[in-house]
Amino acid sequence: MTPGLLLGWSCSVALGAAIWLVLAGWPRRGSEWLTAAGYAVLLGFLATGLLVGLQRETAGASLFAAVLPWLLTATALLAGIAFWRQRGRLPVAAAALPTSPLPRWLWLLLIPIALRFACLLDEAVLRPVFVWDAWNAWSLKAKTWFELGQVPFVDAPAWWQRSDTAVHTALAWRYPELLSRVELWFAAAAGAWNEGAIAAAWPLLWLALIAGCAGQWRALGVTPARCLVFAYLLASLPLLSVHAGLAGYADLWIAAALSFAVLSWLRWLQARETGQLLLAVVCAALLPLLKFEGAVWLLWLAGLAVLAALPRRWRWLGLACAASLVLAALVLSLLLQLPWLVFVRDTVSGLTASGSETARLAAALAFVNGLFGQYNWHLLWPLLAGCLIWQRERLLRERETGLLAVLIGGGLVALFALFVFTPAAKWAASQTAASRLMLHWAPLALSLVALLLRDRPEPPRTPDASPP
Repeated sequence: MTPGLLLGWSCSVALGAAIWLVLAGWPRRGSEWLTAAGYAVLLGFLATGLLVGLQRETAGASLFAAVLPWLLTATALLAGIAFWRQRGRLPVAAAALPTSPLPRWLWLLLIPIALRFACLLDEAVLRPVFVWDAWNAWSLKAKTWFELGQVPFVDAPAWWQRSDTAVHTALAWRYPELLSRVELWFAAAAGAWNEGAIAAAWPLLWLALIAGCAGQWRALGVTPARCLVFAYLLASLPLLSVHAGLAGYADLWIAAALSFAVLSWLRWLQARETGQLLLAVVCAALLPLLKFEGAVWLLWLAGLAVLAALPRRWRWLGLACAASLVLAALVLSLLLQLPWLVFVRDTVSGLTASGSETARLAAALAFVNGLFGQYNWHLLWPLLAGCLIWQRERLLRERETGLLAVLIGGGLVALFALFVFTPAAKWAASQTAASRLMLHWAPLALSLVALLLRDRPEPPRTPDASPP
């Protein structure tokens, strides 16, 4: 690891920490520090990618020197705003959450997490980026930009008609470009196109996802012992580990952004913490910048959040308005040929060409097998199904738990419809894409299990009446 790369990591995480301080304030309890550390990695890396987009003409290692002043200035400005808002006020410790003594042997669960992180980091650093989707969508643009500057990518006919080399083309030229700019930043920090240096961001994000989720579980009322157990369970999910070591895919970034957005929203629902609502909005807004599916998850999350915020007597009206707005947005996007929603037209036009009923049945069985039959999830989805049946009363009584169940259920239904009733059925039948998109919801599925199994709050005690 070069000094420049370590400096790039440190400055990006510092920017993420400054964003956390501005939005959520100073951490007030131990678990809050854990949450802030997880969020700082995701927010810092992606915010740095946005800053890289400001230097479109600079290429190669000189991009690092061009972006670094912007990065330091943004960090200093945000940190100054955070401390200015805190001026004259001492950090007040939050009320201690009810807890039980943590058995010492449970701390041993941190050892396999640390060992797994070391192995993933070793794999990511030593293994070149070779997965097809990475070179088809994200790494292709990043390496091109490292050599030539951030030249635009267009479709093949437009590229063919140009007589100069000012534009480039690729099969996935429409894909969102934020992750490509994150890769470009780490390549510039390393001083060369070093795939190991770029890929190291994926294990760091894996560890940040575990830390951020564990901290939010604690804030939502899960005991420290169970937080540690569920952190180990999250770290042990096979497909999640694969995406941490097999760098290049955007699915781990989508899973982290979606999980952090939803968990912050649940905290706002429970305690009305304004900072958590702001974090939820920021993390959710990053989803369409990472992958096409992120736009769908953003619409679904935003629609459910608005519907939950409406008074009960207005919810049917709100549902009708939300459906109308989504339909209008889709129609407008199709008419204007907006890149990130053109795939909706292709999906709708392919509904009648998705194959025979036998092919659809095969895709449906493959989708169900991906949830309950394969070894990608260590029986996570059967565990979730059993907990939903066992703790069904809590789904109706606890608002945030019920909303999380509806959110996950809607996401899985959308994936099922995508991989059964569209031409994407062939990808589900071959098990090449369905499980990767299920990864987006896996941390939230485990979060729902953790919330369903948390201790029930004790009823308030009233002092016994003394005899007159």
